[in-house]
Amino acid sequence: MNRIAVFLLALACATPVVAGDLYRWTDHTGRVHYSDQPPPRDVKTVKRMGGTGATTAEAGATRPPVVLFNSNCGATCEQAAGYLRQRGVPFTLKSVDKDAATATELRKRTGAFEVPVLFVGDSMQRGYSPSVWDKMLEMAGYAAPATAEAPPAKP
Repeated sequence: MNRIAVFLLALACATPVVAGDLYRWTDHTGRVHYSDQPPPRDVKTVKRMGGTGATTAEAGATRPPVVLFNSNCGATCEQAAGYLRQRGVPFTLKSVDKDAATATELRKRTGAFEVPVLFVGDSMQRGYSPSVWDKMLEMAGYAAPATAEAPPAKP
């Protein structure tokens, strides 16, 4: 009985993390950012979207292109590309370690040289964050990821 109580308590504590808020803001260069963390204090226009109430683009609307800047940075970069493939999102993979022009483009678009960086249209997110990427993709009209069903219980 105690195991069930501990499990239910752990499940209840984990729920707010899944249903967290998403923030959308525009920086001083005009780029739109999405994050599950509040934006910097100097940002003037911030839109706070609830974790379950964010709207998506209308069905049939043209979706913006998805571009992933990546390199041979190890597990994080592999997970980032794998995640987009798993979701079935069509995307362009730009490898900064294989092409100097791509590295220059990344620095010009972001002001830095760090990967992975996801662009959904003009919206940018640095780093691999599946929860933030999901919100960005859903808001751009890409289907929400299918929820995994639990395997059947063993007798």
